[in-house]
Amino acid sequence: MSNNFHRYIKLPFDFIKPSETMRTMSSEQEEKTSIWDTEKKGKTDVYKFNIPELNENVKSFLDDYDLFYNTKLMFYTSPKDRINIHVDSNKDANYLNDTKNYFDNHVKLNYTWENENSSLRWWKTEDNNNLKVDTHTYENGKTWKVIWAEEGKCQMIYEKRIDKPSIVNTGMLHSTNNPSNKERITLSYNLVKKENLQLLTFDEIEEVFGDLLYE
Repeated sequence: MSNNFHRYIKLPFDFIKPSETMRTMSSEQEEKTSIWDTEKKGKTDVYKFNIPELNENVKSFLDDYDLFYNTKLMFYTSPKDRINIHVDSNKDANYLNDTKNYFDNHVKLNYTWENENSSLRWWKTEDNNNLKVDTHTYENGKTWKVIWAEEGKCQMIYEKRIDKPSIVNTGMLHSTNNPSNKERITLSYNLVKKENLQLLTFDEIEEVFGDLLYE
C-alpha cells in the first residue's frame, strides 16, 4: 500500500449530517486547565451525536466484516481554525489492558463534510519531549487521555482532503486544518475486531475490506 494514512472506502449507504449534537466538555475544559486542543477554542471541538438510521447502517455494514464500533463522535472545526496535532486514544479499559501505547495505527471509519481548502494532516516528531498528555475527566468519573504535540516541533508527512467515506489512521499524530470561511464536520466511528476485541489497524484494512478501498 502506498501510504499508511488514508483510504477511501465504498459503502452501500449514505452518511446523514447530524442536526442535533452535544459538546463533550470535561471538567478540565470547563475549568480551562487542560492543554488546549484548538487554536481559538470557539465551536471547534468534539461532539456527541445520535442518528439511529446511520448508526444501524454502520453496524450492519461492519457486521459483515466481523467488526463493530465502540465509539462514535463528531469533530467540528470552525472556519479559520484547526484541531491541533494529537493521537486519538481509543483503548477502552473494558476490553484492553495496556492503555499506555498510544501509537498503534488504529483506524476509524470517517465521513467529512469537507470544503475545498480544509484537510486532514498527518505528522511525525523526532522529539518525544514534544508530546504532552491531556487528561479529561467526565461526570461519570471516567477519564480519557489524549496526546498532543506542538506543530513547530513536528514535520507534516501527509495531507488529504477527505470528502468521501474513508478509513483514516488516527493512531498516529494528525490534525485538522480549516483556513476557509466554511465549517468542517466529521462523523467518526472507531473500529474493533469481534474476534479478539482489538482495535483494527491500518496494516489490516486491505485484508479486511479488499476491493472496497481506493485512493
